[in-house]
Amino acid sequence: MITIVVVSHSKKISDGIVDMIAEMVPSDNVTVLSAGGTEDGGIGTDPMRIQSLIEEHHESENIYLFGDIGSSIMSIEMVLDLIDPILREKCIYIDAPLVEGTFVAAVQAMIDPSYDAILREVGKLKNNQG
Repeated sequence: MITIVVVSHSKKISDGIVDMIAEMVPSDNVTVLSAGGTEDGGIGTDPMRIQSLIEEHHESENIYLFGDIGSSIMSIEMVLDLIDPILREKCIYIDAPLVEGTFVAAVQAMIDPSYDAILREVGKLKNNQG
């Protein structure tokens, strides 16, 4: 099983992505989690929430993290620097468009959940941007 964490400045955005994937890509093999907004419901990111989700899903084969912009990426990087090194080895931040990257990773995980396959398919997105 793999886990995907969607980190956005907006809870509505990350929740919407999770809902879309649950509807379009139902899978027992993939867990997609929302880490959007601040603890008080505002716009921003919450590194403690990101860390908590990673630690709660420590049994996943891999944990892929997608961020929207700026400080969400900094929050992901900070959390990856702080967590247990063994757990850190399972975590992969993927620099890709948030909606499309998360969706492609979830679809690919149903077909072939391997690290190489997911990175290859998400990488195709980046190569096709113009």
